[in-house]
Amino acid sequence: MVKMTRRILVRIIICTLLIGGFTVFVRDWNGVRLLAVSPKILKYRPVIQKHAATHQLDWRLITALIVQESGFNENAVSPAGAKGLMQLMPETAKELGVTDPFEAHESIAGATRYLRSLYDLYPESSHPNRVRIALASYNGGRGHIKDAQKIATHRKDQPHQWESIRTSLSLLTEKDKKLHSEVWEAGVPPHGYFRGYNETRQYVKRVIEYYDRLCYFSGIVRRAKSFVSL
Repeated sequence: MVKMTRRILVRIIICTLLIGGFTVFVRDWNGVRLLAVSPKILKYRPVIQKHAATHQLDWRLITALIVQESGFNENAVSPAGAKGLMQLMPETAKELGVTDPFEAHESIAGATRYLRSLYDLYPESSHPNRVRIALASYNGGRGHIKDAQKIATHRKDQPHQWESIRTSLSLLTEKDKKLHSEVWEAGVPPHGYFRGYNETRQYVKRVIEYYDRLCYFSGIVRRAKSFVSL
């Protein structure tokens, strides 16, 4: 009788955890989108985990990146020509040795390695900042991030913190020519004006939101499993 009561109590707790976690998981568009692609997440999770572990990255971060890039559409092609799950540009795919960006496993392997290489470019930043700066580099290009860091340094801001870089990205347009003449002898950012700065800032925000949601729900599932093993 006691064992039966305990089993019922455990089941109630598990259901409460899962229902509560599910409610938070799908409370907005981000959660709904994650729910919609969950079958693909489960399908590719083993290969994502494999390559994430190889490069010491959180598999949930790679998953969040794919959700944002392609919504797990293996055949996605952007107007700019980026292809596959990870939306690799042709020149980037070639540099990474990815011969077929539409082949999911190859795309995940190459892009995960690429994200790690971007992460490694910012050793002076804390981990949360490095993740965000690497994501911004993945989307907007390493060159624009370097230019933003230069502006941050000139303004006596924090060039190794994402919030400082985030602000400085908006200062890479034609309207800030006076500032550019103070920073660079040529009077223009070395990597050109960055009209898409807001897209990159929103990109980082959305990937981190997906990542946080995945971390939250996986924590709920982990706690539920621990009750099952009692």
